Amino acid sequence: MTRRSAILLGLGLPGLATVPARAFSPKEFWDEKQPADWTKDEIQELLTKSPWAKDATVSYNSGPGNVGRQAMTRRGGMVNMPGGGIGPGGTSVGQAQYKAILRWETALPVRLASHSRSTDDPAANYILNLIGDVPMLGSHRDEDGTQIEQRTEMLKEYTRLERKHDPIYLGKVVFPSPSETLFYFPPLDPISPDDRTVTFSTKLGPIEVKAKFTLKEMTYQGKLEL
Repeated sequence: MTRRSAILLGLGLPGLATVPARAFSPKEFWDEKQPADWTKDEIQELLTKSPWAKDATVSYNSGPGNVGRQAMTRRGGMVNMPGGGIGPGGTSVGQAQYKAILRWETALPVRLASHSRSTDDPAANYILNLIGDVPMLGSHRDEDGTQIEQRTEMLKEYTRLERKHDPIYLGKVVFPSPSETLFYFPPLDPISPDDRTVTFSTKLGPIEVKAKFTLKEMTYQGKLEL
């Protein structure tokens, strides 16, 4: 802010329209404070509603390409869902509202906030965690190895990180719990700030999940963190 703008601000006079809004914006707490000083509320915000953790859009596509397909419920059973169908708890899948958060587990601020003890090398993959009660994702108690393999192959076919340049395709998927699915994307051609945005996209049967991230917001201590 210039000296003139500061004077105008103090006097409440016009002329501040020329001052960029970002001149008044404080730093985010993860840049302003040391991780040891982050409060519980701040950690919760970073892990659930931040540049690295976004609400995912979960939609049900009952179009011609999905008519007659089968889908897996949270209990592992299969149901036919041509244009609707019955999902977990007797809910109409075509009308259900599913909620999920997609989070970049390999981003340094997320690892610091979650006190991650993962043995995964954060440089070897971009690891995104889809957290929520989404049909056909997460682990299933009664699922055998063959079913897991089938789900994995379908996810590899339809899961990607879309960006300005060529997309990055799924390398591996892990189902650590009923409400979590970890997606591993090898950064053979790393994401750069020039890509501007990255959109996660996956599909399994009639269920589609998407989440869009803005790269210029995903910086920690001045560095892009994914």
